[in-house]
Amino acid sequence: MQILPYKLATTNDKLTSRAGLVVVAQLMNSLDLAKSIDKHFPAPKSNRGFSPSIFIQTFILMQHEGSFHLDDVRNISDDQALRMVLGLNNVPQPSTQGAWLRQMGESNGVEDDWASVNKELLAAALHKCKGITLDIGVLG
Repeated sequence: MQILPYKLATTNDKLTSRAGLVVVAQLMNSLDLAKSIDKHFPAPKSNRGFSPSIFIQTFILMQHEGSFHLDDVRNISDDQALRMVLGLNNVPQPSTQGAWLRQMGESNGVEDDWASVNKELLAAALHKCKGITLDIGVLG
């Protein structure tokens, strides 16, 4: 039997099991997603409210983690190491997220806001090419 060469040590550093979300956050930053969202979605009615990009980016991080319930935001808000790395000082509570979703669902033009953000993301992803050809082949 061979014993593996490893050493154990203790640390006072903060640790996270969600380090993979750093890659998702970096992609969102590289695409200037927050800027695009805040440009197209309605601003909060209060100066103390969260910007739309905070809500949407929180939802994106939650879904990439495998969470699909509003209460699962606690996984992110309780993870001090992840929040420190990502610079997430404030994470909306589940009730705040639900209220924002209801407000967006009741407002007119949300689909147009999404389409505008989507166009900007596609322009960045497609390197601003003018046209593309989709070849949808059928196997069988």
